[in-house]
Amino acid sequence: MNQIISQHGWGFDQSIWNKLKEEFIRQNWTWQDNDRGYYSDSCIKVKWIKTDSDKNKKVALCHSLGIHLIEKEILKEASHIVLINSFFNFVPTNNESDITIRTLRRMEKKINAREVHFMLEEFINRSFMPNKVDITFKSFLNLNSKQVNLKSLLNDFQKLYLQCNTFNLFSEHAQVLIIKSKNDFILKEYAFDEFINLLNNFLINKPKLVQIENQGHLIDNNCIVKILKDWL
Repeated sequence: MNQIISQHGWGFDQSIWNKLKEEFIRQNWTWQDNDRGYYSDSCIKVKWIKTDSDKNKKVALCHSLGIHLIEKEILKEASHIVLINSFFNFVPTNNESDITIRTLRRMEKKINAREVHFMLEEFINRSFMPNKVDITFKSFLNLNSKQVNLKSLLNDFQKLYLQCNTFNLFSEHAQVLIIKSKNDFILKEYAFDEFINLLNNFLINKPKLVQIENQGHLIDNNCIVKILKDWL
């Protein structure tokens, strides 16, 4: 039994995987979603299903901040890890950190009952640029503050301030695929480059990198399906 456990990034929910999930379930994969509960009453946490065979694949699929939101045991036990526009440190560990922190502080102030809607609207739009917002996510733009779990949204947002130099989230034996958009309006190049360096120094097998044109921080699932299937 091959398994996938997914983890969306900050500001979204498990629906970012809908098309991808349908395709892999058709191929007899077992798929489970973690959800942080930004737009529901509670978060959803899942675990690997125990099997008798070590030959089956355990694939952890993470977007953006997702590697800091998913349970650490899931990453440690994963045989394969897929990272989509992911990073380890969002804030640079160099002299440019003050600029990034000021930007985060401005966003953090808007995560309150009166301004969170406008902040999320801007974030979602920028996440899809250079493309239009997918119809699936337009419903997020119509939410009022009472429909958003502000506490969960703020707690996870604060993880963006983390600055660490030592990487030990995965098994060093894990097979890692990195999918990166060339037109990402959210993730900065320094964050991506630093992450690649950390992974190259940590993993026994170097990660595979695939870069995609004309996609933003959120990538259309149709662009990912073949990449994942070929790699797996």
